[in-house]
Amino acid sequence: MRRWCAALLFAAWPLTAAAETHPPIVDIAFEGNDTTQPKVMLRELVVRIGDPADPDALERSRQGLLDLGLFREVEVRTEAIDGGVRVVFRVDERYFLLPTPRFDAKSDGRYAYGAQLHWTNVAGRNHSLRVFAEQEDRRRQGIGRETNYAASYNAPFAFDSPYSLGVSIAYSSRPVETEAGEYEETFRGIGIGVSRSFSDGPASQGLSVGGGLGYQQQRTSGALAPPAYGAALSPSVFVSHRDFHNRIYSDIGRHWRLGARFADESLGSDYGYVDIDTAYVQQWPVGRTEHQTLHLRAYTGAYFSGPDEVKAYSLGGATFLRGYDSSFIEGNAYYYLTAEFARPVWQPWLRGVLIAELGNVFARPEDVEFGKTYGSLGVGLRVRFVRFVNFEVELGYAIPLDGGSGRIFASRV
Repeated sequence: MRRWCAALLFAAWPLTAAAETHPPIVDIAFEGNDTTQPKVMLRELVVRIGDPADPDALERSRQGLLDLGLFREVEVRTEAIDGGVRVVFRVDERYFLLPTPRFDAKSDGRYAYGAQLHWTNVAGRNHSLRVFAEQEDRRRQGIGRETNYAASYNAPFAFDSPYSLGVSIAYSSRPVETEAGEYEETFRGIGIGVSRSFSDGPASQGLSVGGGLGYQQQRTSGALAPPAYGAALSPSVFVSHRDFHNRIYSDIGRHWRLGARFADESLGSDYGYVDIDTAYVQQWPVGRTEHQTLHLRAYTGAYFSGPDEVKAYSLGGATFLRGYDSSFIEGNAYYYLTAEFARPVWQPWLRGVLIAELGNVFARPEDVEFGKTYGSLGVGLRVRFVRFVNFEVELGYAIPLDGGSGRIFASRV
């Protein structure tokens, strides 16, 4: 027995010794980050000064930097120096300022046009600013041309803390025509939010918990305008988890979110409601072809009580149920499910995609019937512009499964 124990200890010793042969990290450096601040990059690493330069940990750190979405390439190398090694991460930054026009026209006369500005990595802190302006005529019965403005600012890990802050504002106006006459309807909204990250790896991955406070107001004006349903002050809460990884031309992993918001007359609102929504996204690599992936997305939502005029959800258009016209069905409860298969065509930045979708919207949550659904099948091309942050577009053709005519769709992914 003693001989066996001695033999086992002797056999295990080289393994233990090998695990300790990685030299210690005595310095961490970055190259190519002309804009991005080093502290933004450091919090995505799973290695620190004093840790062994383990190749697996270095690769996880390299992937953590890629997952920020700020770089089109990340490389890591080690350099021998006194007392250990210096770890150097070399990055190739994307373009962070992206102005884009918006235009959409349909054969039945519906149209929309406008512009959007997306500024990512503001001041090198991975903050983001979005500004949006659009005019839209959906040719809906009794609704005229809408004017929409919105802006938002998001500050992850504000003041070098685990807390992220966000603020948004929105304004919309439209003429409404009824049998009694015409009036103007306007909507205003503002929201603030804060979340706390809990991660045992790269800071931008893992569990997040947060909440916020929103204010929405609806007004009507004109001699023949009906009474407005007023304003609501709405607290909100959410929990989410992210394990999603950037592969330059594709993504893999999953993330999910569960959120709720509410308003009550006893808390300063003109009306009360409860709104609950969920989201789940997963993407898998498929086969041996690089950037060939299978995607699953599922969303649900339910809006309880609220004014009769409010329609919280809609389906149809270039993003949800592509075989149907934009917002062809509206209501206060919905579900949506899509499966997509994407494969590179000619170049990795260009991928063909097959799309199958199911979903429905119901007037009220109590009216939900999962046996009743709409569906569409589509085929298209997706182009990922890797020089810009999170900029992928698709163009394709989809047909509804209820026998209607097909339609061309184009949108951001």
